[in-house]
Amino acid sequence: MRSIQPILAIIDVDIMCGKDETAREQMLHNLRRYRGEGVKPLWTNWLRQRADLRFTCLIHDVADFNRFMLDVVRSVDGVRETSTLLSFGGRADIDTLLELEMEVSTNNMVAVNVMLDVQPGMDRQCFQALLDLPPHPEVKRVWLLNCYHSHNFDLMLLLLGKRLSSITGYVMSWVRTTPGVIDTELQTVMDWRWLASPDDLVDLVELFFTRTALDSQQEHL
Repeated sequence: MRSIQPILAIIDVDIMCGKDETAREQMLHNLRRYRGEGVKPLWTNWLRQRADLRFTCLIHDVADFNRFMLDVVRSVDGVRETSTLLSFGGRADIDTLLELEMEVSTNNMVAVNVMLDVQPGMDRQCFQALLDLPPHPEVKRVWLLNCYHSHNFDLMLLLLGKRLSSITGYVMSWVRTTPGVIDTELQTVMDWRWLASPDDLVDLVELFFTRTALDSQQEHL
């Protein structure tokens, strides 16, 4: 049975020391060869701080996702453990999202995931305040995802910029001073490998667009 709405999943793969290159290449090989309707891999990248693999996918069927994790991901030699962060909604800059592949493939852009811990009870106010932050000439906001069920974090903010110093300054001056934000952690991502088809990107855009439209309608009821 398919989910009513797709779920966005970010999977971190912890790789054993000494197995880095072989495990990453095998994982990328498996993801590229994977053909299934229930799970759509979108892209992979590496986490600079931990040198581990991260990939993002859309889940249309939870049962398929379970098989996908067992057969495609956790079966790779060298995988020590995996952790999955699920997001059931959020807001995205549609134009930046569609330009993401071109932006990161030029190696002229720095991408940073900002993981945010939010004060309970201030979730809605904090989320909206982050959406309302003023535009920055050197930093683009790709999306703001909710992940309240996560063990460590409540929100994920993906930022693009030409300089890491600009992104760091933006986080320090604007994000960390937003009411409700308790703490942040920056995760620099690198070496993007694109896996998504044009149809997958349309699904991703429609996911955000649909939820944004529904949210707007509810606000005016």
